[in-house]
Amino acid sequence: MRSLRDDGPQPRADLARRLGLSATTMTKVVGQLLDEGLVAEGAVAGAGRRVGRPSTGIGIRADARHVIGVRVGAGAVELGLCDLRARVRESRSFAFDAAAESPERVAARIAEEASGLAAAVPAGRLLGVGVAAPGPVDAARRRVVLSVNLGWRDVPFADLLERALGVPAVVDHNVRSMALAESRYGATGGADPLLYVHVRTGVGAGLVIGGQPFRPGPHGVTELGHLRVQEKGRPCACGATGCLETVVSEPYLAARLGRRSADLLAELDDALLDEVAGHLSTGLAGAVNLLNPELILLGGIFGAAPEPVFDRVRAALRAKTFPVLRDLVRVGRPTLAGDAGVVGGAAVALDSFLYER
Repeated sequence: MRSLRDDGPQPRADLARRLGLSATTMTKVVGQLLDEGLVAEGAVAGAGRRVGRPSTGIGIRADARHVIGVRVGAGAVELGLCDLRARVRESRSFAFDAAAESPERVAARIAEEASGLAAAVPAGRLLGVGVAAPGPVDAARRRVVLSVNLGWRDVPFADLLERALGVPAVVDHNVRSMALAESRYGATGGADPLLYVHVRTGVGAGLVIGGQPFRPGPHGVTELGHLRVQEKGRPCACGATGCLETVVSEPYLAARLGRRSADLLAELDDALLDEVAGHLSTGLAGAVNLLNPELILLGGIFGAAPEPVFDRVRAALRAKTFPVLRDLVRVGRPTLAGDAGVVGGAAVALDSFLYER
């Protein structure tokens, strides 16, 4: 299934060679997948160079099963019913007040909306729910350990959703989920390693190396936003001072600009834009010099930013990275745009309940 997901429909013989399986084993495996309705047979365009009738190949039936992807942000939740290629078929969203609503109440509202989405799926065809949540998660990927910007601790999202919906649930860091979504289902050309940086209320980062999400240590923490970029800087919600997210996040820039704007970065003057590019590139340079990503995707408020903004960041980053890496790393915008968080949750669910089982 992973081969069909990553390489597309293939003739049985080609698939057997790629996976090192005998013809007998391939027949047995494909027969089982056909019985389960997960794959279908059909003509494969351009398969091989044989003369005569087109080759018959095996391909994933994207609508055979579904998952629900959930993105939990600072005051907003988005949900999507997604197929086996993580394409969003139906979506819902709601806002919440973190100061007034407990995380348990937010989880209950997620379950209510997810139930509405699940109503369109035949019985037994919903594989599960994937939650892209803010902050580090436990090693079993069942609870949010700490969300600094929401003030949440030890929120058992997976347990709460499983009890309410009766299907498996899994939780992962929101930006790592976005990175996985771009690596699996985005138009990134197979870039590896891939670093996704999301700038909004804070600055989150997610990394995919060798096609797998990078989860270091017990909580998989990759807190780019809490790298110190100013020695005597502003206080951060995490308790430290001078963190990257205190000088490049949306609330800080809106305060400097004197208003909120849908095109925040486009309205900054040259001096403030240079300041943002300087601070952000300091954080990115640390990541580049340590991890050598081939591609950095800047999302959140950067997703719709004018190209000159990216040019400023690229120039500042180039001046701070190790010489042999300067021409290797690319900086661009996400390819999944507004659906990145929901597709991220779906990608985590699909990996957990189908492709990696």
